[in-house]
Amino acid sequence: MYPPGHVGLTAVLVAPLVGWFRSTGRERVATECLAVVTALSLLPDVDALLPGIVHRGVTHTLLAAVVVGVALSVGLHCRADSGLRLPGKGGIFCSCLGAFAIVSHLLGDIITPMGIQPLFPLWQSAYSLNVVAARSPTANALLLLAGMTALSVAYLVPVAGPPSGEDDPADGVSLGSLRHRFGL
Repeated sequence: MYPPGHVGLTAVLVAPLVGWFRSTGRERVATECLAVVTALSLLPDVDALLPGIVHRGVTHTLLAAVVVGVALSVGLHCRADSGLRLPGKGGIFCSCLGAFAIVSHLLGDIITPMGIQPLFPLWQSAYSLNVVAARSPTANALLLLAGMTALSVAYLVPVAGPPSGEDDPADGVSLGSLRHRFGL
C-alpha cells in the first residue's frame, strides 16, 4: 500500500478504540491514540529512505512491531505510576499502541502481491494474500475513505463524563503533558 491506504486501514482498525475511549469519557486520550497510531503506521516504509536496508525487510516484521512498541513505551516514559487511566498498565498500553501501529502497516502490505516476511529473521518465508497491487489508486482511495468513515462514526459516539470518582481522565500521560514534561 501507499501512505493513503496505510492511513485509511489504520483508521479503520483504530476507530473502535477511539469510539470506546470517547464513550468512557476519555476524548483526549482517544484523539492522542489516533495521532500516535496514525503517525507510526507509516514508520515501516522508512526503509525506502535508508541505504542498505531492503524494502519490506526488517522494518516490516513482527520484530519491528515489538521494537517500536518498547521504544514508544520507554521513549514516553509510560510507567504504571504515570497516572494514565487506561486498561492495564500505562507502559504496557504504550507498547501495545506502538506495536498495533506497525501491525496495521503489515496488514496493509500483506494484501499486496509483494507481501511481507513477518517472521524475519527467524524465518524468511514471504506471505502474501495477493488481493490488490500496492500502487492501485482505487484500493488506496477506498481504504482512505473507509478509514475516514470509520473515524467519523467513532467521533459521533457521545462523549461520556469522566468515570465516577475520577478527575479528568486525560490528566494522566498525554502527548500534551509529555511535551510539557520534556520541554518539547
